[in-house]
Amino acid sequence: MTLKSNPTDKPILVLKFGGTSVGKFVQNICSQIIPDLLNTHRVIVVCSARSTDVKTKGTTTRLVKAADTVLGESAGSHQQIVRDILDDHLEATEMNIKDEDIKRELSQSLTEVCRRLQVFLEAAEVINEVSPKSKDVIVGTGEKLA
Repeated sequence: MTLKSNPTDKPILVLKFGGTSVGKFVQNICSQIIPDLLNTHRVIVVCSARSTDVKTKGTTTRLVKAADTVLGESAGSHQQIVRDILDDHLEATEMNIKDEDIKRELSQSLTEVCRRLQVFLEAAEVINEVSPKSKDVIVGTGEKLA
């Protein structure tokens, strides 16, 4: 794939991708859609939480489940959910990022976001409470991972 520059003399076009688009079609987005648009626009890409073809394996669905398990009978299972989310994101990084420096930096960032989420979930478990605001923080982590 040939790298193209983002032109400074063209109108700005903001593209938002989320869910299944980010989870399944990232190569198509990066190799077809964006390069074509760079001929006529300055492109800004915004991504939201990844998903897959199976809704239950989507990041947002898993984060909601992690929040719910904090107070449920399976307390502590949120740790495995967060590990699974991190593993999925690290695998996507490995498959889609070619530059080793970017890959390393992204992997470190993803790991730190998940570490902080784990600490937050453990604190919620200790105080035995997940308020609506806390749940927003937990689910919002998917946007940080994107």
